[in-house]
Amino acid sequence: MTRAQWQLLPSIPVDAVTALLVEVGRDLILPRFRSLRPEEIERKHTPADPDDIVTAVDRQAEERLTKELLSLAPGTAVIGEEAVHAEPAILDQLASDDPVWLLDPIDGTRNFAAGDDGFGIMLAYVARGETRASWVVLPARDETFVAEAGSGARRNGQAMRVPTPGGRTARGAIHPRYMPVETRLSAERHAAGGFQSGPDTKSAAVEYTQILAGARDFAVYYRLLPWDHAAPALILVEGGGVVVHLDGRPYTPRSADQVTVVAGSAAVASVVSGWFVDVRRGAE
Repeated sequence: MTRAQWQLLPSIPVDAVTALLVEVGRDLILPRFRSLRPEEIERKHTPADPDDIVTAVDRQAEERLTKELLSLAPGTAVIGEEAVHAEPAILDQLASDDPVWLLDPIDGTRNFAAGDDGFGIMLAYVARGETRASWVVLPARDETFVAEAGSGARRNGQAMRVPTPGGRTARGAIHPRYMPVETRLSAERHAAGGFQSGPDTKSAAVEYTQILAGARDFAVYYRLLPWDHAAPALILVEGGGVVVHLDGRPYTPRSADQVTVVAGSAAVASVVSGWFVDVRRGAE
């Protein structure tokens, strides 16, 4: 594929954005990995998430990336996780058709703060409510994933697709946090023995890209904070996976909180969605 073909969105300097994210990961985030001082880690007092934390590095990375993105793409707006935490009204910009960036400066902050390498920078370019381009950078693992709508997914510059499963028992996780209790219990009852449970990665950046690589087959989420899902969802879909709600509609950055199946194939997604049969019946 030529550079001209890859640059599906000529107004967005894809290569420059990629270089920026890699640079921030290398020069700002990694030097602080496993060297944070206690006073640089704070609880965020997020409703319904008493374990939510933020570090000084999250804030510094978001501040730098926000400034650089606005310089690279004048006329856009940045919706950053930490900015929205401080001023929730910023998220209202996602309802507009104007182009915005959805930014999670460090996804998997708890891992980062604990010295675990399962964390990443996630960025999505969204216009008219649809993700047009996205990036996931895992600095400590030296992995960079990039996708543009209709142009496939790349890992470290090479095209990548979900491998064909080998007929084994599906591996994945149903994330119960934020999910209504009756929904969780119903799914657990119908799914009993139907899959091999994987450990909680505590990072969508890691989990989605593991599904893309075939290391996992699925994940089920309920809370859909847009900076947690927009970027990795496009990368997975462009790599041959699916991200869908129980009614079959594809996930979008404007999707409301609901059961959402992330899978390496439509066949796996269909099986997993079937575990929520009681929820689907209740909606009829």
